[in-house]
Amino acid sequence: MYQKKNDKEKWIIFLLLFIFLMFGIIIGILLCQNKKYCNCKITDEITPSVSGVGITIDPDANDKQPSNTENAAEQGVAISGRDYMTIPAGQKEVAVDFYNPEENKELYYLTFELRLYDDNELDYEVLYTSGLVEPSKHIQKITLSRVLEEGIYTAVIHVQPYCMDEQKSITNNADMKIYLIVK
Repeated sequence: MYQKKNDKEKWIIFLLLFIFLMFGIIIGILLCQNKKYCNCKITDEITPSVSGVGITIDPDANDKQPSNTENAAEQGVAISGRDYMTIPAGQKEVAVDFYNPEENKELYYLTFELRLYDDNELDYEVLYTSGLVEPSKHIQKITLSRVLEEGIYTAVIHVQPYCMDEQKSITNNADMKIYLIVK
């Protein structure tokens, strides 16, 4: 009987240690997802050919200027989190709002690329590529590579973060599928 009780206590201690270990791992993962607690470092997976060395700050990125109209979306300003962007037909210079949030301060530059997909969504054409956009900065006017006719197009805003280190190390990117409404 004494042996069973001793074995039971060992299992309870083992189980408690296991729970504390799992709790520590989960807390570590959650902290690492918060960019403040993870440092950008060049790894073996990132080669100099894909680093951000040589890329420059985009001169068109400024503090956001207030819009003169009530409905900015009608003028073609992309609203963060939206799934569409409206621009005028037949114009190369268009209004947008590509924004690097203030939360990226001292962590990440962002670049933006507007890609127009073909009908099968297998291939794309790059309509615009920005330089580095500093945190809290907006790009509100861009020049497209060509004019677009009226219609609704499938597009992607490709966002590429770069660490604010000397090498401007490239990190994971995001592709936001949108509908580009040209009217």
